[in-house]
Amino acid sequence: MNRSTLASILALFMLTALAAGCGGSSTTPIEPEQPILGALKPVSSAAELEAAIKSGFTTINGTDPTELLAASSSADAGTGNFTGTYTQEQDVDEFDAVRYDGSRLFVAPRRYLPCCFLAATSSDGAANTGQPGTASIRILSTDPANGSATLAGSIPLADNVSVQGMFLDGDRMLALTSSLMYGGYGDFFTDIAIWAPEEFGFQVYDVADPASPTLEADVSIDGVFVDSRRVGDVVYIVSRFTPTIGDVIYNVTTAADQAHNEAVLANVSLDELLPKVRIDGVEQVLVTASRCFIGSDDDVGYPVITSVTAVPINDPTAVTTTCYNEEAYGIYMTEQSLYFTGILYDAVSSDTETRIHKFALAGTGLSYRGSADIEGLLWRGGQADFRMSEYNGDLRVLASLYDFGSTDFVDHKLYVLRESSSAPELDVIAELPNAQRPEEIGKPNEALYGVRFLGDRAYAVTFERIDPLYVIDLSDPRDPRIAGELEVPGFSDFLHPVTDDLLLGLGSPTGGGVKLELFDVSDISQPLSRGGELLGGPGSYSEANHDRHAFTYQADVNGVDRVAIPALVFSDPGTGGRFDAALYLFEIHDKTQPAMASLMAVGAIAPPETDSRFPYDDRNRSFIHDDTVYYVRGEEVWAAFWNAPTVVNGPF
Repeated sequence: MNRSTLASILALFMLTALAAGCGGSSTTPIEPEQPILGALKPVSSAAELEAAIKSGFTTINGTDPTELLAASSSADAGTGNFTGTYTQEQDVDEFDAVRYDGSRLFVAPRRYLPCCFLAATSSDGAANTGQPGTASIRILSTDPANGSATLAGSIPLADNVSVQGMFLDGDRMLALTSSLMYGGYGDFFTDIAIWAPEEFGFQVYDVADPASPTLEADVSIDGVFVDSRRVGDVVYIVSRFTPTIGDVIYNVTTAADQAHNEAVLANVSLDELLPKVRIDGVEQVLVTASRCFIGSDDDVGYPVITSVTAVPINDPTAVTTTCYNEEAYGIYMTEQSLYFTGILYDAVSSDTETRIHKFALAGTGLSYRGSADIEGLLWRGGQADFRMSEYNGDLRVLASLYDFGSTDFVDHKLYVLRESSSAPELDVIAELPNAQRPEEIGKPNEALYGVRFLGDRAYAVTFERIDPLYVIDLSDPRDPRIAGELEVPGFSDFLHPVTDDLLLGLGSPTGGGVKLELFDVSDISQPLSRGGELLGGPGSYSEANHDRHAFTYQADVNGVDRVAIPALVFSDPGTGGRFDAALYLFEIHDKTQPAMASLMAVGAIAPPETDSRFPYDDRNRSFIHDDTVYYVRGEEVWAAFWNAPTVVNGPF
């Protein structure tokens, strides 16, 4: 199969909705020492890595990727009951541009995209002018007892630098920064060359004294930021790099292109093909051949290097990096494992497969455990990483298979993968549907929306005109089965576990709007709806549908759970209509008795609009601390008490 770029695959399907570190100061050897049987193998020499990268520039592609376009929650520190950044895995932290640790609120400037696809980004944290030279990360001290916050300090940013996200670990803050903005942080590209000249980086600050933050490390890395997670005190940063080489042709389609590139590359050294890292101004190689992997197929190379840079926050200059000679479009991480997904596309048959690589975490090192190719596509972006889940060492995956020549153009398949006991491979130990259990996941032409794996169950929402919620029993991982199904109008993009017996869905009703629905799954053979709440009609939107960091959940406040979501609500169409932007508040009652459980709206926090350029901001976050709600809209911070949401303090 020829590899294609993500932008091409996304366009084709738009009709439906590395291993231990390399470079740095670490000398930990690559693990494991085992026979080369997986899709990846350790690089044996610098010459082998150089040949693999160069062959990627001299392999004729079957199809020009641009031609396909037409075809187509856990808290951080502090006291009291407060919420932090919502995460997929409880003990795996995720970067975000707004962070709260129970006493300090960190707010990075908005990332601007004033034109087109690619743009230099800059913003102004205070005046919000969008001009370079004045942007800063604001640090606010919170006083939840009085529903207020005060500016405690700030961290200035260099000209044309934006913050992609931050991590907090005690009194240290790590900021991921970039000078350019590529769609969704590296998700969408039209060809390889577009990310070749990029550079990103990170800075670590001691913020024990918010009034005087101290820079402890300043690191810049060649390549494009893909994603990042934190486990314990180690931040793992995934990036991609393609070398910029004179007049090399990045998309080789003819023998003439091939000959041209071979001539250009003849005098190019390996050092010129590898990304560099600059630690406090001192440059060194980011990756070395001894700590990289390439494909086991000796005849296949690729001009993209995917790197995993492990950063101990308490010693941020002691970075270790791993690379492998393929591109990654998505990651999924648990406390024990890191998974990469890549796309394999056959331009002749139009078949799409997903390649999955698994690595085990070992401090700042990674250990290659195996790979597998599965049919179908694992979407990248939005809430789609919920399609992967590790449980008791097994990886469960929900993929979508497309055939636009068929009257039923999409099917969904569940896979259970397990490490082989004899080789670095991931074996498929179960699929659903199968010959013994042929019932499909979804009706004909229904796209896959919300997915959530919870213990030995999976929940999946498909939709075309009605919303079936499927409950899949995974108690026997070798024999998964559809245990129950519920049909309700609309669909859910996002699913949140309330208890083992209750599930909260966030999405849209059939006629448009924003909908929250409470599902009773105490009897998996007969899931039920316990009611829902609807906001607005067609045109209404919630950022939380597609970004879990905009979803806030505070459990067990005197037996009541609290939910906060931002929404732009359109109402009163008969009188011309109006839009109301606010943070909407809900409560879940009687959750210990599923048959009695209920969801109810309790009000909304609607600050006045103070920025005429952004009347309905697209970056909303909220944090609940005891009975105080901090609502961050764009770069402004507002506060209100849960039981008096219309009395709003701020902006801070």
